Amino acid sequence: MTLRRGAIAIALAVVAVVGAVHAQSPAVTGAAFFVRGLENLRDRHEARPDILDTPIFPGSVVKAVALVAALESGVIQADSARVCRRVSTVDGHRFECAHPDLKRALSPAEALAYSCDDFFASLSPRLSRDLFNRTRLAAGLPPVSPSTPLAPAIVGLDGPKTTPRALIGVLARLMAAGGDPAVPMKAATRNVLRAGLRGAAEYGAASGLNAAGVSAFAGADTVKASNGAALELVVALVPADRPTRGIVVAAPAGAGVDAAAIAAEILSRSTLAPVAPVAPLAPVPPLAPTPAPQAPYAPLAPIRLGRTLPDGRTWVETIPVDDYIAQVLAGEGQPRAGDAAQQALAITARTFAMANRNRHRRERFDLCDTTHCQVVRPSTVVTRRAAQATSGRLLLHQGQPAFVFYSAWCGGRTELASQVWPGAIDYPFEPSLADDACEHEAAWTSEIRAGDLERALRAAGLRGSTLRGVRVVSRNQSERVDRVRVDGFTPPEMNGHEFRMAVSRVAGPQALKSTAFDVERTGNGYRFRGRGYGHGVGLCVVGAGNRAARGSTADDILRFYFPGLTVGPVLVAREPGRAAVPAPVSDVALVLPGQERGEREPLLSLIRRSRDEVAKATGVALPGRLLVTVHASVESFGRATGQPWWVSGATDGSAIELLPIAELRRQGLLERTVRREVTHALLDGALSNRPMWVREGAAAYFARASTAAGAPPRVSCPSDAELLRPISAGAERDAFARAEACFARGIAEGKRWDQIR
Repeated sequence: MTLRRGAIAIALAVVAVVGAVHAQSPAVTGAAFFVRGLENLRDRHEARPDILDTPIFPGSVVKAVALVAALESGVIQADSARVCRRVSTVDGHRFECAHPDLKRALSPAEALAYSCDDFFASLSPRLSRDLFNRTRLAAGLPPVSPSTPLAPAIVGLDGPKTTPRALIGVLARLMAAGGDPAVPMKAATRNVLRAGLRGAAEYGAASGLNAAGVSAFAGADTVKASNGAALELVVALVPADRPTRGIVVAAPAGAGVDAAAIAAEILSRSTLAPVAPVAPLAPVPPLAPTPAPQAPYAPLAPIRLGRTLPDGRTWVETIPVDDYIAQVLAGEGQPRAGDAAQQALAITARTFAMANRNRHRRERFDLCDTTHCQVVRPSTVVTRRAAQATSGRLLLHQGQPAFVFYSAWCGGRTELASQVWPGAIDYPFEPSLADDACEHEAAWTSEIRAGDLERALRAAGLRGSTLRGVRVVSRNQSERVDRVRVDGFTPPEMNGHEFRMAVSRVAGPQALKSTAFDVERTGNGYRFRGRGYGHGVGLCVVGAGNRAARGSTADDILRFYFPGLTVGPVLVAREPGRAAVPAPVSDVALVLPGQERGEREPLLSLIRRSRDEVAKATGVALPGRLLVTVHASVESFGRATGQPWWVSGATDGSAIELLPIAELRRQGLLERTVRREVTHALLDGALSNRPMWVREGAAAYFARASTAAGAPPRVSCPSDAELLRPISAGAERDAFARAEACFARGIAEGKRWDQIR
């Protein structure tokens, strides 16, 4: 249905029908309407029963029935998507959509909200006529005969007719409102149905209701009566929070008539109980699926992107999320990949950004433009289209953005996160699995000189001068290198991923593309033969492109790489397991998850003791108050701080955030972590204009139980980038160890802690 805003025509129609409400006269020319209570059936008003009782095709209401049947049978999923073709021919019938062209794919809920003929007609080859008819019968509509083409029947333009008056009951049974038996459906199906019918009233085909401040579940369409006359039809239940009445308006089409606006005016003047108004919403449609009824959508705030300038400084630019994702696709994706692959990567990259957007909080921006976060390049028409088509959609775990990854090419098998980043959690939705979509890609060979490898090992913190040999010691379950031995250096073994990162820093990222390699000695160095490019965790960009070429949709691709996750918008909801125990007002405000409430007194004692000892050792004044938050899970900590899994605490000003106490105890890091973060809270303000290594070195130095030690080794002090943007856990450990050694060297030379620069 095309939404028309002819104010004069609407006003004339409203005058006619409102007059009928007040005069209680059924014989009024103009629009027909019927308003009734859903529970008290004696509360009713109507005009033009001649139209109300005339058989018509049911229009968009039957699309809601088809949506339920398609979701219940698995023909579509809540997160399915389809780009409206605007004009299509199915079963010999031509369908032409008049809703706005969004230039992106529609979710099932949006298709219902906009009453998209193309979306619903496309269900006919897959939807069982028997199941469709069973759902129709449950909703109070007669079945479609075998001789009736299914596509126009699904769209509501063919098949058995019903009366406008009866459509209130159909919608009430679908929404389980009123006294009639409800149409049986799963909770997930009902959530999508609610989102679509509410969306119709808020931004779709019946948005005249929302424009007038009416909250409703609604459907609107242009239909034909038995005499061939066209009618603008709207059916609604109000208010949406708990429907107490229904309304149907059937107005002669043309002259700018908006049946939804007429319905809103009738409701505002009806003698029934007034409808609770709602504030007008921004014209941005919500996305399906809706994991929980009534849960509001959390908007995605713009990204504060830190762009690295040629002189090493960072320029912070604030850009909309979809613009950022379009630039990430240009930097990380395959330019010639199909739309499905582009969209799958867009959703994955958006999820990564939302789960990690606090990664550079200490630098006062969200994400950087390097491989530490996501590489960005100028967007293209293709990448902008993919970002817009998936706007707002994320991979969700328990309603929140999941910690997902992607790599250029997995080489035929994806990798576990813990094999790349020791200490990372291996979630069920990020398994190591065989990927036949890219197993036939050509292998790679690389020749690396011994001198380059020696420089790489020394830069990674190993000690030694001559490399006598390189060999693979062990492999993990994906056949990637787990441990590699480097004879002639100390320590003689290192993690395979850290070895690859060390080599990449010196010889370039193409030198050792992945850890799925074999190695052999050559005359002047070593030859590496391998498969894959990148760490291999999560979505494989090459594999996604090949799957799209085979005909897979974006949802198919995401289901393969992230089984167990859902796709949708973020809802405003408290994170599961984060039931915090309120902190009393004191010198230390401690927020604990419910399961660790027994740790309050021991942890308060440790925090205060650490604070007092550091203050005594440095001479700084005690802070007015420390706010310490203990997270319920590693996920929660990572989401709040943007830190990777191997980090145990983070501090911003006087606010300290910690991993779960049980996890810190398991790693033997509880006391050291608390002392280090308390030191940050006490000293960072005085050291704010110093290099990062001074602040981190001071925190590590004063976190030791005893600061008495021999002369530390001379090392190169790490740069801010090495500390803030480490490329691996090993690189970060090395950078922090050097920071502590540099700070300790300054103390050993007789400098005060605040004199070290």
